[in-house]
Amino acid sequence: MILSIDTDILPKVRFIGSISYKTPWIHFPRIANEYILYIIKSGELYIKEDEKEYVLKKGDFFLLQPNKLHEGFKESCCTYYFVHFKHPNIREVTGISSVELAKEILHKRKTSLTGDSLSDLIITDSICYLPKYYHIESESILLSLFHNLNESIDDYYKKYEEYKKIASCNLLKLLIIISREYATTEIENSQTHFRKSFIKVKNIIDYINKECHKKLTSQDIENIFESNYDYLNRVFHSITGYTILNYLNIVRINKAKELIESTSMNFSEIGYLVGIDNPYYFSKLFKKYTGMTPTEYLKKTCIRSSE
Repeated sequence: MILSIDTDILPKVRFIGSISYKTPWIHFPRIANEYILYIIKSGELYIKEDEKEYVLKKGDFFLLQPNKLHEGFKESCCTYYFVHFKHPNIREVTGISSVELAKEILHKRKTSLTGDSLSDLIITDSICYLPKYYHIESESILLSLFHNLNESIDDYYKKYEEYKKIASCNLLKLLIIISREYATTEIENSQTHFRKSFIKVKNIIDYINKECHKKLTSQDIENIFESNYDYLNRVFHSITGYTILNYLNIVRINKAKELIESTSMNFSEIGYLVGIDNPYYFSKLFKKYTGMTPTEYLKKTCIRSSE
């Protein structure tokens, strides 16, 4: 089952915590009037909802829905996190095939990846897709979620002002992370040949965002990703709508805009820091992608900040 959630609306956390059963235990029968999120840290949890049985293990994300009977069906030892919350706009996704859903998710991913991070415009809509059940493969993401939950629980029990609002903000972050992981899985699994292409493009994007300050050549890309550059460029363009060079320049210019807005460095320094050490070429490239020279952009940001 796939659910959609409007992330413009903050979930309202009522209760959050973790529990560890060292001796075999079975979940009691219950009908709740709120959503209950479980993330398993260790062991196994045997639970059924409306007669459908689930075996939850380490790394499993599971969302119980309101007004449905859930109970255990087998004793076990386990440690898990739980969050009780309400949200007015979580819906079951119906009337759309998995292929159509994968295409929609891919479109949102492409739009987000190629959007201007400094723009005031909302790049994509606020709807995220959540699986009712999802296994988190990445150990690093799982550890990050555990850390997030531990901090939320610690703050919740301190009960300082707005502690439930902080827990709600952290929960929204967690749900978006799960949605991203699910989106990546759906995109990768949509077609076998497409999966390999998407992974390769994702790795190129990650590399460019991390290393854009360096001088990057087509030969560098070929060596790092062990494929012909023309092939990589075609695949990259088919998925993002941009060539590798265009995307690299977009990332560099967006980072340059950030530095112009947030520092007093001169344009030559900024160009050098984003991987363009020729001041003339930096100015030319900046105008190509923004419609303004760096000087004009600086004046515009100064006017905007003084309003």
